[in-house]
Amino acid sequence: MGSFRWMRCKWRSVLALSGGERWALAQAWLLLLGVDLALRLMPFRWVQALAERGQSGRATGDPVAMVQRLWRCVDMAARNHLYSMGCLRRALALQALLAQRGIRTELRIGVRKEVATACQAVSTAHAWLEHEGRPIGQPEAMTAQYASLLAPEAAR
Repeated sequence: MGSFRWMRCKWRSVLALSGGERWALAQAWLLLLGVDLALRLMPFRWVQALAERGQSGRATGDPVAMVQRLWRCVDMAARNHLYSMGCLRRALALQALLAQRGIRTELRIGVRKEVATACQAVSTAHAWLEHEGRPIGQPEAMTAQYASLLAPEAAR
């Protein structure tokens, strides 16, 4: 009975979306799967180049609102996928969706060192997108904790 209630809640949240947002949610779900497969089969730079394709076009409407709306769709699709979709897959799928709409973004990948014990340190990595220098769907304080692996020019 509990799982039925959970499923009904999920469907309610999908039905509350507009038709365009439902379409973006379906695109995001499929793109996450495609990005995951591409990352398993192709070099990272090729996958990133595919995600960036189309960024030279012109965005129509309010790009900031579009960025937030598509981020929510990718986040919802990732949380309800077949298996866990991590930050890199989410960032690349969102980058592809935004590029299709002519919105330019920058992929950021960073690492930080955390002290697990007095004698051992653990490194963690995180990937996110930035639009006009601001992180998408991430608090700026959180992204500031990560040291960038690549300079923005070197990411190309």
